[in-house]
Amino acid sequence: MTYDIETLAHGTKVCINSTHRFGTDAFLLSDFCQLKYAQNALDIGSGCGIIPLRWKDRGHKGLAVALEIDGEGTRLMENSIQLNKFENLQAVNADIRLWQTDMQFELVSCNPPYFTAGKPKDDAKKASFRHQLTLTDDDVAAAAFRLLKDNGKLCVCQRPDQLASVIYAMKKHRIEPKVIRFVRQRKNSPHPWLVLVDGRKNGGVSLTVMPDLIMEDEKGGFSREVLKIYDKI
Repeated sequence: MTYDIETLAHGTKVCINSTHRFGTDAFLLSDFCQLKYAQNALDIGSGCGIIPLRWKDRGHKGLAVALEIDGEGTRLMENSIQLNKFENLQAVNADIRLWQTDMQFELVSCNPPYFTAGKPKDDAKKASFRHQLTLTDDDVAAAAFRLLKDNGKLCVCQRPDQLASVIYAMKKHRIEPKVIRFVRQRKNSPHPWLVLVDGRKNGGVSLTVMPDLIMEDEKGGFSREVLKIYDKI
C-alpha cells in the first residue's frame, strides 16, 4: 500500500493516507488523557494510530493497543510500528463491539465520529468515520466499562453539542464524568468547537470543569499552552 509519512516532535514516524489522517483533536485528546509511564491503554477507532503513536513519542513504556475497524488503517499502524521499532504497541483490526480479550486497561481513549445529523457527503468509507454510522457514544462507554480496570478512565473528545450524549452514555455504563474541558479557537470565540471529557469506571460523583483551552494567542499564532501540548516548547 502507498502512504505518506508525518514525523512527530520526538522523531516518531506516522504512516497516513487520504482516508486515515489526523488533526488537532487527536493531539489535544492524547495530551488530555495524561497517560502515565507504565499504564496499559487502549485507543478505540484509532485510524492510523496517531494517539498511541503520540504516547510512545512522549516516552510511554506500557502496553498500548490501537483498535481500528478498517483494515487499511490497521495496516498503516503496523507499518508505523515497524518503522519506529516500537515494543508494547499493538495494532488490532476489529469491531470494538465484538472484540474479545482478556486484557484490562487503566485508560481507554476514543476520538469518535463527530457528525450525527445531516447526510454524509463523502464516499461510504469516509462517511462512516465522520458520522456515527459505525460507532456511537453508547458503544464506546459500554466497551470502556467492559475493558477498564476499576477506577480506570475513559477519555473522549466530541463536538460540544454532543456533550449530553457523552455524559448520558458514561453514566448509563457506570463511568462517572470527572473532568470536562471546552476548547475555543480564540478567547472571544462565541462558542467552543470541541469538548474533552474524562470519566472514571465506578468513580464517585464529583465533576471539575477546567478553564477553556484557547488555541490562538492575541497575535493569531498558537497559544503557549497549545505549543506545550504540541511539544514545541
